[in-house]
Amino acid sequence: MTNNFEAKSYLRKKWESFFLNIVNKRTPDQSLKNNEVLVLDNSDSLKNVLQKKTLDTNIKLVVISIPLNNFENLVEFFYKINDIFPDETKIIVNYYSILWTPLFYLFSKIGIINSLKKNECLFSKKILEIFLQSTNYKISHYIDEPMIPFNIPGFSKILYIISNMFPFLKFLSFTKICYLQKRNISSDFANKKASIIIPCKNEENNISKLVNDSNYLEFPYELVFIDDKSDDSTLEKINQEINQNPSKEIKVISGEGLGKYKAVKLGIKNATGYYSMIFDADITVDMSDLNLFYKAISEGRGHLINGSRLIYKPYAGAMRILNYYGNIFFALLVTYITSSKVTDTLCGTKCFKTSDLEKFDEFEEKNKIFDLWGDFNILFAASFYGLKTIDLPIRYRKREEGETKMNKRFFFFKNMLRTCFKAFIRFKII
Repeated sequence: MTNNFEAKSYLRKKWESFFLNIVNKRTPDQSLKNNEVLVLDNSDSLKNVLQKKTLDTNIKLVVISIPLNNFENLVEFFYKINDIFPDETKIIVNYYSILWTPLFYLFSKIGIINSLKKNECLFSKKILEIFLQSTNYKISHYIDEPMIPFNIPGFSKILYIISNMFPFLKFLSFTKICYLQKRNISSDFANKKASIIIPCKNEENNISKLVNDSNYLEFPYELVFIDDKSDDSTLEKINQEINQNPSKEIKVISGEGLGKYKAVKLGIKNATGYYSMIFDADITVDMSDLNLFYKAISEGRGHLINGSRLIYKPYAGAMRILNYYGNIFFALLVTYITSSKVTDTLCGTKCFKTSDLEKFDEFEEKNKIFDLWGDFNILFAASFYGLKTIDLPIRYRKREEGETKMNKRFFFFKNMLRTCFKAFIRFKII
């Protein structure tokens, strides 16, 4: 494979420094600390990797600062790295936009960049997808890119904020940055255990059904109940089910009574599954639907599988009118903030790798977010750190037993708005 890697031009050096700063901001501290990030910033580092038959499986993120425009045979390159990088390794790439071809030719004439060759390939999103469709890679997630490929103090920041406020201006950007992930991954992931995280607060009448419904699951699992200081017989019911079902892997964790998300995180920290699935104890979603979530994540369709109750029409009495339109409002707001389509932000059914809790915690801590339910923080963190989120349509039924915990609607609405505001600052301003 031959590549067009030359000495770096002035603009290339400026862009590379700017690009790596952007990527660094989007990389979890834990990944950097654990040396899970590999940066390929020149032809020698790239050649060294391509000469290896295997790569350290510790690498979770590969950053290629060499623009894709510089590759002589991009399809061949993607074929080679497919055999080198582990299935779950994400790759960050960048390219110069075809929109600015005349300006790049001008820059090449005055020496700001290296002379453009007649066979130089400039990209659009569609052109990149054409290259990728012949490979095992697909675009996972785009990062909000700067308008210009270098930093002009003050001016670049203003352009960045304006383009974030008005996303339709993004087509004017000189450069594009995106995550790639493998399209098909090993079937071994379909044999990994999932921990079903079930936060409970006064759900005594639903415990037995939850355990019985787990018989419909078609993958290896454990049930992790978190009793969040119930004042009914929820804890007794869970322990009774544990005693009556010795063949099932069931555990109960004592919660702190500080809300659903605190309980969920406590459950995940005590989970032993490779995947974690959050499932509400109100059984408004069929537990058998978790088979679809497991299939989606184990086949590599996404990194966060987010249940959506608003694609199908909810069953009568399942959701109050005000809640329904509130969900639509927040779905539009979260979509705007993250630039990633989300159709339901408050569905309690979600699935992700258990180890990704570290990313969610880091986003929450760095941005001082206090999300009582956790759904917003998970969605924002996943988008910020490049996890592909997909919505999985599910049926939403009326609660049959117990009482809804979403009873302080104005208080919860303010909490959700506050969370969205902090995420807005993180995504659009900083």
